[in-house]
Amino acid sequence: MKIHAIKYFIRDSAKSIKRNSLMSIASIFSVIAALVILGIFLVIAMNIRHITSDIESKLELKVFLEKGVTEATRTNVEDLLKANSQISEVVFESKDDALNNMSDNLEGYSGILQGLKDDNPLPESFVVKVKDSGNIKAVNDYALTIDGVDYVNYGKTYVDALMKFNEFTNMLSVVVLVILTTISIFIIYNTIKLTVFSRRKEISIMKYVGATNWYIRIPFIIEGSVLGITGALLAVLVVRNVYYYMLGAFSGNTPLLMGATFAPASAVLPTITLYFIIYGVVVGSVGSLFSIRRFLDV
Repeated sequence: MKIHAIKYFIRDSAKSIKRNSLMSIASIFSVIAALVILGIFLVIAMNIRHITSDIESKLELKVFLEKGVTEATRTNVEDLLKANSQISEVVFESKDDALNNMSDNLEGYSGILQGLKDDNPLPESFVVKVKDSGNIKAVNDYALTIDGVDYVNYGKTYVDALMKFNEFTNMLSVVVLVILTTISIFIIYNTIKLTVFSRRKEISIMKYVGATNWYIRIPFIIEGSVLGITGALLAVLVVRNVYYYMLGAFSGNTPLLMGATFAPASAVLPTITLYFIIYGVVVGSVGSLFSIRRFLDV
């Protein structure tokens, strides 16, 4: 494509945006509104994913041994657990270790628990961590098949609820994205359509003198893309400031589940910025393509 044609497209798009400044501003604000709402959902979804991943990395099974197991049986259980490819770590917890841990967790009753030292009723166990939280049930079932294992505890109800909640937020984000994208495309479509309608005679003349459809389309696509990306960049600023405010407001004040923390800004904002820019360009371009299509049939 020749340089003078590119200059023409850019100049024509700039004139069109200026000529329809009120609708252009409305389009930009519609993109900002849609993306800010979408950004809030993305931030929530990314933080839920981050917190879920953080919690999942701390999930563990407790494989309790039968009372009075021999040293050989205990060693065999440990070897079989470590041989499982889905298990990342196996740590033995003796009866004394279990009692000390319970005392630490129940500080107010530590004096009472100390009386159990002479006749410790707590069972020996192995603390097991899995490589992927999705395999935790399979590891549970595997551990129960080993001779010398009494029972396994991994908080099945809690883990299942955590997984379902994560799936729900992912689906909700997709639904919100589709709805807001449709609204944004519709608004930009109508904005560009007004511009196209006011220039319908000019478009007809260009068609009659031999201008191709794409030669006519490109200035409008550029116009829609500029409106979309402008709204996207402004939305990034809004979401950025809100997220930094949220991190400052909640840092150190709100305890999260199992010591999990909010996702750092460096892990959230670059991704959102990239999504927003792509979103702005795509929505603006698609809206423009739809709006000009009917006026090219002359």
